[in-house]
Amino acid sequence: MVTRTIAVLAAALALCAPAAAATYAKGVDVSHWQSTIDWLQVGGDGYSFMFAKATEGTTYTDITYAINRAGAQGVGLRLGAYHFGRPAGSGDAGIVANAVAQADHFVDVAQPRAGDLPPVLDLEANGGLKQAGLVRWTQAWLDEVSARTGVEALIYASPNFWKTSLGDTPIFAGGGHPLWIAHWTTNPGPLVPAANWGGLGWTFWQWSDCQPVPGFLHCVDADRANGPSAIPFATKPFPGGPPAPDAPPAIVGTAKAGARLAGVPGTWGGGKPVSFGYQWQSCDAAGAGCLPIPGATLETYTPTAADVGHALTLAVTAASAGGSAVASAPPTLAVAASGSGSATAPAVLAAPQVTGTAQVGETLTATVGAWTGSPGAFTFQWRRCDATGAACALLPGATASAYVLTPGDAGSTLSLLVTATGTGGSQSATAPTSAVVVAAPVPAAVTGSLVALPGAAGAVVTSDGRATVTWQPGSVPAGTTVSLDAGETVPAIAGTGVSLSVAPAQATLPWPVDVAYAAAPPGQVAAFSTDGRIWAPLAALASPALPGSLLEGTYDAGGVLHVLTRRAGRIALFRPGSWGDPRRISPRAPVLRVMTPVLVSRQRDGTILLVTRLSTSSQAHVYAAVLETRGTQPPILKRGSRFAVPLGTGSTHTVQVLVLDAGGFPVRLRLSGRGVAPRALVRIRVTAIDPWGRRGTYTVSFRAP
Repeated sequence: MVTRTIAVLAAALALCAPAAAATYAKGVDVSHWQSTIDWLQVGGDGYSFMFAKATEGTTYTDITYAINRAGAQGVGLRLGAYHFGRPAGSGDAGIVANAVAQADHFVDVAQPRAGDLPPVLDLEANGGLKQAGLVRWTQAWLDEVSARTGVEALIYASPNFWKTSLGDTPIFAGGGHPLWIAHWTTNPGPLVPAANWGGLGWTFWQWSDCQPVPGFLHCVDADRANGPSAIPFATKPFPGGPPAPDAPPAIVGTAKAGARLAGVPGTWGGGKPVSFGYQWQSCDAAGAGCLPIPGATLETYTPTAADVGHALTLAVTAASAGGSAVASAPPTLAVAASGSGSATAPAVLAAPQVTGTAQVGETLTATVGAWTGSPGAFTFQWRRCDATGAACALLPGATASAYVLTPGDAGSTLSLLVTATGTGGSQSATAPTSAVVVAAPVPAAVTGSLVALPGAAGAVVTSDGRATVTWQPGSVPAGTTVSLDAGETVPAIAGTGVSLSVAPAQATLPWPVDVAYAAAPPGQVAAFSTDGRIWAPLAALASPALPGSLLEGTYDAGGVLHVLTRRAGRIALFRPGSWGDPRRISPRAPVLRVMTPVLVSRQRDGTILLVTRLSTSSQAHVYAAVLETRGTQPPILKRGSRFAVPLGTGSTHTVQVLVLDAGGFPVRLRLSGRGVAPRALVRIRVTAIDPWGRRGTYTVSFRAP
């Protein structure tokens, strides 16, 4: 694949010298130059993988690619496809457009599949491009293949070509692209450029350009995999589902009439492989009110005189077997007239990076990387992603170059989008996601109280050890004193009351603190109070995370009861179904209502009978008292009377009952009729008092029959 002469390199090239006893899988690389191949003989001689040429430039397709793919796979050889690059183009947009066109041609023909060896860019010609231009061309080709397949392609090059044509750059090693080194030698290892490819070494090695191999009419290029098998380097199964944009598309070039612009589709997660469709749009000078430009559906677009004064944007549609999605590039500056001077938009040469420890309370710091286009300003947007680096969501307000990890980040990864802006426009690039954020280590608990320290977790235990409160950095403002005290509350279960306080006082804490009971009785009702008088039951949480809509909640971890709270207050446990069960108590004072008409009649024995049905909105002690009205106060005859329950015997002016559940209850009261004249006014005051001492009243009045 490379020219026959490889110059001896300077000491700056790393020499990777594996032990002579190392075992390497054997392979070959082929193209139409090998003519007919007997793949049965190749496989029978211990060769386990092969690379086949698929394409060259923007239009050429190797006529033997499909035959070689089928033949090699038929005898069990692992296969990879390569593209012979023909770099071309002038100006940033022309170089990028040429690279993208070649990458698309390659993917369309090679059709990489899961289980294949990674796709390969064969770099042997620079097309007259200088080092910076060839680096830009190479990056654009690799980015397009990655965007469409999700695979980081291999780079094939000789040490001499890499040094002389690409300036021995380590950028692509750092970007995750493995090396297929072309160094024909009988030495035990090849020369590896770019500081031993960023310390990663070679992945494949073309060690000879002419080896006799059974099945070939003539000698052929011989290759080795860096290991006893090439299988570990094979492409993993493609993800399914619809595509999802990770970083937006971009427009490369100068927004000027007659100057070609090139579109870059951005990076995409979700289903792979994908194909891209393009629609250029014309906007107002600020990039708003965009409308499609008829017929402008290629990856490149040359603005016309009609576009002068308008900003342009590019809508990219990514389509996979699982669906499609659309993302748009940031708009250009307003298109300048032909012949006017303008600057190019920034373009990333080295991706932004995030440094720091992925632990709650620690600070992550961004570096913007290396850019062309002399950007004068950078903006930052931090994003919270799931543990795999997917499903990222913007963090509102997190727009500085540094970010302090919060308790809400635990279990997630962090991503950073950097946008560079210069006189020629803007471009965005994403830093690699952080490691999964872990909780800060919690120190041993101290008794009574503790001052929260910056960037540190803390823990306080009650004096009797019944409960411990812990917090992560950021949950409690630094300098705040956190106290946890034992305290009994009637009618809560004895030994379960605790009081959490912070000083200075905080209405709500930035993040929840965690109160864990040492030995909570199972099956009890946890409740919270801000004043020690009114208690509210706590919601059961599905996980150790408090939704933003709640201030408190409980969860169980290995039989240990935990209470998460965003505010100071009192916590206690109550027996379910008994007096004081907060679930059966109204948030407000009890309300009494008459549910059925009040029926009053005088019985044959002269007694007055009142029948109705009342309801209470809360668990309560309910009293009924006959009031003295104009000298009339008939007693309640208990026999034959019922106030939720039978009243027994005797007479009284006041009866009382304990109602444990809110709702209706029957009322049947027999009043003495002695001395009660017809039409005399009789009043009975009903009072409900809940466990917190709040009361509600209702007066039943009637004229004696």
